[in-house]
Amino acid sequence: MTAVSTETRKTGIEVVGDMPWGTHFCLFYETKEDLLEILISYCKAGLESGEFCLWIVAEPLTVEEATGALKDTVPGFSRYLADSSIEIVSARDWYLSGGTFDLKRVTAGWLEKLARASAKGYVGVRVTGDTAWLQKKDWKHFCEYEEGLNEAVANQRLAVLCTYPLAACGAMEILDVVRTHQFAVAKRHGDWDVIETAGLKLAKEEIKRLNDELEQRVLERTSQLMLASEALREAQAELAHVNRVTTMGQLAASIAHEVNQPLAASVTNAHAGLRWLGLEPPNLEEVREALAAIVTDSNRASDVINRMRALIKKAPARKDGLQINEVILEVTALMRGELVKSGVSLNTQLAQGLPLIQGDRVQLQQVLVNLIMNAVEAMGSVNHGSRKLLIGTGADEAGRIRISVQDSGPGLNPQIFDRVFDPFYTTKADGMGMGLSICRSIIEAHDGRIWASAMPGPGSTFNVSLPGAVDKGTALMGAPVAETLWSGPARSVPGASV
Repeated sequence: MTAVSTETRKTGIEVVGDMPWGTHFCLFYETKEDLLEILISYCKAGLESGEFCLWIVAEPLTVEEATGALKDTVPGFSRYLADSSIEIVSARDWYLSGGTFDLKRVTAGWLEKLARASAKGYVGVRVTGDTAWLQKKDWKHFCEYEEGLNEAVANQRLAVLCTYPLAACGAMEILDVVRTHQFAVAKRHGDWDVIETAGLKLAKEEIKRLNDELEQRVLERTSQLMLASEALREAQAELAHVNRVTTMGQLAASIAHEVNQPLAASVTNAHAGLRWLGLEPPNLEEVREALAAIVTDSNRASDVINRMRALIKKAPARKDGLQINEVILEVTALMRGELVKSGVSLNTQLAQGLPLIQGDRVQLQQVLVNLIMNAVEAMGSVNHGSRKLLIGTGADEAGRIRISVQDSGPGLNPQIFDRVFDPFYTTKADGMGMGLSICRSIIEAHDGRIWASAMPGPGSTFNVSLPGAVDKGTALMGAPVAETLWSGPARSVPGASV
């Protein structure tokens, strides 16, 4: 019946509006003026839309009258006529070629026009044909043609408007015309109106039903995708937690050393305090100093344990205002033992007055731990005196915070700079290839970016860019403060890759 194409075209007929390709409708008219009013607008819209137009006229309208009316109304009509964008032919030449009406020949003629127009670059074909020539003996045959035309133009870039003079149509003929077209246009009380057929109404109801069904499916699919997205976020959070616990396991010996040092000092100071109390008279000043040292060492041990617990703890992500330099110093304090054990000299260049960032402290600490651990392992194959780690911060003109972790290892092949962040990609013999992938997920969740870059000499640099939480104009960025935090002893550590 109707075309399935969703592409709509302007009919030029105000009461009709837009139509899809494959539309086959009819017009009932009483006067020549009514006919010209509709068909001029119809053809004008087609020409201006890049379509080929075919207007088949019948008496009392002539080819010359139709051509003149278009020239008077359509801007640049002479150009359309010269390049054959429109043909105006008589009904007898089109419908009655050879003296008789042949529905197969006429239908084939429409499709041939479409093929030729498409080959010349036209977007489609717009047709209007008048039936004033039709005689009673041809009526039944023509109705069969009209019924077949619905199927012929469906799914084709064709639109057909058939025009019928009311004076030649009785009640039965009008019913036949309405039945064989998708809808009709006629004047009622002086205004043009659209008369929908039962088939068109059913089609509209079916389209509405299908649209409602599609909308429901979209809602259901959206709900499913939201659940899947939530499941993915939970899986990513679980994987990040496993990664943190695994990393803490790798650092267990160093962390134990960091805890044991202040505990051992506390025990020594406690024994010393007892000895000072046992004197006659007791040396209370020395006891007071010993107790103060115990408090300091106990706080040191407590800080290490609290940092470790925070990293291991499984908790939902938070977005707090953070000073990135503080986050870095907390991580380097936790990893001091590992760096010393591995013979790595750590330097920092932390810019002053940086804007705060909005982020999750534990997740960002996890990223830094991963980057530092990778750097330490990468420098395992380098002579101990050359193992240098530089951590720097800064801000750009857009107010974004930049963190860099630079090592003096053998460096990365530039061809794998992007691949190192892919899940399960690793150059380590015993690596799973998830650390940097998790880092990227965390940084992207903070609206940031992480990437690797080459060094002028040996080594690699991993960079992180994060948005500042305050306007860049409020942050007074001072010069980086360079500091050598500590240098590790000369030790031999088995080589490792990033």
